[in-house]
Amino acid sequence: MTTRRQFVTSFAAAAALPGAAWHTRTWAQGAGQPLLKQLTIVVAFPAGGATDSVARLVGEHALRGYYAENVVVENRAGASGRVGTEHVKNRPADGATMLFTPAFPMVIFPHIYKKMAYDTLADFVPVAPTSKGNLGLAIGPAVPSGITTLPEFVAWCKANPDKSNFGTASGSGQHFAGVMFGHNAGIDFRLVPYKGGAPAVVDLLGGHVSSTVSPLPEIIQHAADGKIRILATTGAKRSRFLPNVPTMTEYGYRDVVFQDWSGFLAPAKTPPELVARANAAISAYVRSEKGADALAMLGTEADAQSVSEFAATVKASWERYRDIVRSTGFTAED
Repeated sequence: MTTRRQFVTSFAAAAALPGAAWHTRTWAQGAGQPLLKQLTIVVAFPAGGATDSVARLVGEHALRGYYAENVVVENRAGASGRVGTEHVKNRPADGATMLFTPAFPMVIFPHIYKKMAYDTLADFVPVAPTSKGNLGLAIGPAVPSGITTLPEFVAWCKANPDKSNFGTASGSGQHFAGVMFGHNAGIDFRLVPYKGGAPAVVDLLGGHVSSTVSPLPEIIQHAADGKIRILATTGAKRSRFLPNVPTMTEYGYRDVVFQDWSGFLAPAKTPPELVARANAAISAYVRSEKGADALAMLGTEADAQSVSEFAATVKASWERYRDIVRSTGFTAED
């Protein structure tokens, strides 16, 4: 579990990296582009979490001075991200308000909630990604200590079907990664639903659930302390943070690739020239060594794409989760 204090400390450390507070002010002035007076970045989750920390980092070091004279982050939490997302949808399309979000409110929620106040593909224009997350399947003290590999865990689940479960946030990418793993492994891998990742990890540590599928920042330190065992990750390749942990695909589970984006979106009809300028600033920072190192300190991997590439990514992930959700028959209730 990553606490608010840990994220704030990591953010401060990232901002203090030598030269990290670089700006593109000279670039903006040279291009003769007038800056917006202020950009408001809406984060639909509480302050101090992973999403909030990345938004503040990129807002300060990429967008302030190139895109806008001043950048503020506004936390509008509620309904697992839907409140803040709807707020941005209804803001003027003048480039002065953007949403910074992980993928799931945009590409999973439209398929699991019967009533949605926003349409991801119609109400927003993708601006730029900043990073991509990785998930890990971790086991805790409810599983015998002699089990240290994924094949051993699968065999244990088959021998102990009443204990074959995983805890995670219901309706999240983690949820569907676990479902796909269970399907591919041929086990009845039952979801124990939580409202967030942190309480699931607490119960994993306490032996109340056998496993979790969690974002790596939530579980890496517990694994380093020897309290849990991370058996596999869900990226297309091994995580830079856990180079000795195999991926699901290495074990033969080729459908279990979940490495969702986090990024900026703006209200539909935001002028393309403003979208392009914001993308250029964000991408330049994310591609830089300083930006990538700062994001790594927050436990996430840098990812830069053009506007068109990111739009294609958003649509592809929306379509992929549509098919996954349909295959599971899962629906969510408020």
